[in-house]
Parts: sequence; structure tokens; C-alpha cells
Amino acid sequence: MKKLQIFTLVTLAAAFTGCATVAPPELVNARSAYQQASEGPAQQLAPAELHKAHDALSLAEQSFQKEADSYKTKDLAYVAQRKSEQAGAIGSMVADNARKDSANADFQMKQTEIVKQGKQDLSDSQKRTADAQAELVRQAEIKAAKEKADADYQMQQAAIAQGKKELIDAESRAAATQAELVKQAELQVAKEKADADYQLQQAAIAQGQKDLEDSEMRTAAALSELASIASLKEEERGLVLTLSGSILFRSAESTLMSPARVKLDQVAKALLAIRTRNLIVEGHTDSRGTKNYNQGLSQRRADAVRDYLVQSGYPGDHIQSRGRGEDSPIASNASAEGRSNNRRVEIVIEREPVARQ
Repeated sequence: MKKLQIFTLVTLAAAFTGCATVAPPELVNARSAYQQASEGPAQQLAPAELHKAHDALSLAEQSFQKEADSYKTKDLAYVAQRKSEQAGAIGSMVADNARKDSANADFQMKQTEIVKQGKQDLSDSQKRTADAQAELVRQAEIKAAKEKADADYQMQQAAIAQGKKELIDAESRAAATQAELVKQAELQVAKEKADADYQLQQAAIAQGQKDLEDSEMRTAAALSELASIASLKEEERGLVLTLSGSILFRSAESTLMSPARVKLDQVAKALLAIRTRNLIVEGHTDSRGTKNYNQGLSQRRADAVRDYLVQSGYPGDHIQSRGRGEDSPIASNASAEGRSNNRRVEIVIEREPVARQ
């Protein structure tokens, strides 16, 4: 495992020195998570999980060297981060389990010592009682030779003293027994709590792994579905899905056509399969008409698409609509084909925020 850490550090150093591009926060977080996991109990107690995290981080590093700021690099870095966190959690869990076994062994040892000490105390008490009785008999025989009255008085005093001593001893033993019972109860409660914490930690780890796998599968399938529906490309602002305006609206109108509703149903279904992200629906026009008219038309069209996605079940507080008018052409407005390309609606799927450590 030490060699694995050295290999990882060398790989990271090569990535830093061989590429001038600044690593994205997702990759930085993945590196930090792996370093923390490799320095913890996972190094000795969960080497297989730590190896999986290393492999995942290597894939992210390779993607970073090929496509430094790609969405794939950030997704791979996110997966590597989660696997490193999982390896660290499993290492901690195994360590906790070992500590629990040690606590159980200590508990059994203390129980044995208590029983042994109790038997010894009983034997000592019996011996002391026998010695005391022998001493009383001897004193009685000596005092019998003296005056009977004085002997009776001395015997009474000895009996009173012995009674007080036995009473004090009985109270002391009762207090010690009560304290021991309380101690045993506290140990039992601590053992039950450790068992419950262990079960909760196992369940959380299993659920976290399942959630990660399910999320990755849903995201990959949904992105593939979106790419089959319309043009999907990655930009600095996020994933951009471009829908041609000619299949959504009639000329100079902002009411969705029937084929557009079918297309947007497919888009909404794919978007709902991904973990909820913020969306920006942008309307664009060509340069024909006045600038103010085109601005208003693009806003109405963006609103129409946003409202339809909300009606289809996407959370409204995660969707914004913006009219961009004729200000962001992607082709020349001098040709009919260029103007057709400029009349479009773009759905920007913003990147998922990075979770804080």
C-alpha cells in the first residue's frame, strides 16, 4: 500500500508539472479525499477499497490530461472522490469493529475477576468469622476463671461490638455490590450502543454505494437519450441542448406546435432521470425585424418552453427563462440557412455544485 501511495503521488506530480491547465475543483477534491483515505485506517484495513479509489482517481487524471475542463473529467473526479470517501469510511468501520471486540474482551475479563474476587472475599469472611468465634470462646474461658459478673459484662460488650462491626461490614458489602451492578449496567449499555452504531454505519455505507451507482447509471442513460433527441454539447457554462426553432414554433409565434410537445416530452423525461440541476432556457432569433421585437419574441418562446417543462414535472424553482433576441447568433444571418440555425431554443444544464468537505 505504501508503494501505491508513492505511485499515486508521482502520478499527481506529473500531472501538475506536465499540464499548465489548472485542475478543476472536482479533481482537487478527489485528490484530497484519496490522500485522506490513504493516510487513515483504510491503508491497512480496507486495501481493496482504497485500490478501487486509486484506479478511479487514475482515470480522472488521465481524462484531465486529455480533456482538462471536460464534463467527463469532472464526473470521473466526482466518482473517484466518492470511492475514496467510501474506502475511508470502511477503514473506520473495521477499526471501530476491532475496538468493539477489544471492549468485549475487557468486559469478559473484568467479569471473571469480579467472580474470583467475590469467592476470595467469601472465603476470607468465613475464616475471619471462625477466628473471631475461637477468640470469643478463649476469652470466655479466661474470664470464667474471674468473677462471673465481670465475665458477663465483658461478653456483652464484645457481642455489642461484633454486632456493630457486622452491621458496618454488611452495609459496606451492599454498597459495593450496588456499585458493581451499576458498573455492569453501564458496560452493557455501552456495548449495545456500539453494536447499534456499527449497524447504522454499515447501512449508511451500503446505501451510499447503491445511491452512487444508481445516480451514475441514470445520468449516463439520460445524457445519451438527450443526445439522441437534439444537439448536445459541453460548454463552459454547462451542457447545452439546442432545439431548432422551426420544430417548436411557427414563424413569428410563441405557441408550441404539436410536434414540439412530443419533442419536449422526451426532453423532460430525460431531464427528470438526472439528479435535479439548475436549467436556463434561452430563446434566440435571427436579425430580421426590430431588435425590441426580437427580444420580446425570444423571451416569450423561452417562457413557453420553461412552462411546458414545469408542467411535465421539473421543479419550477430550478428553471430560469431568458430571451437573448438576435444578440447571440451561431451562423450568418445573410443566408436562409444561417437564419434558420439562429432561430433556436437552448436548454443549459448547469454543472452540479461540488459538495463541501
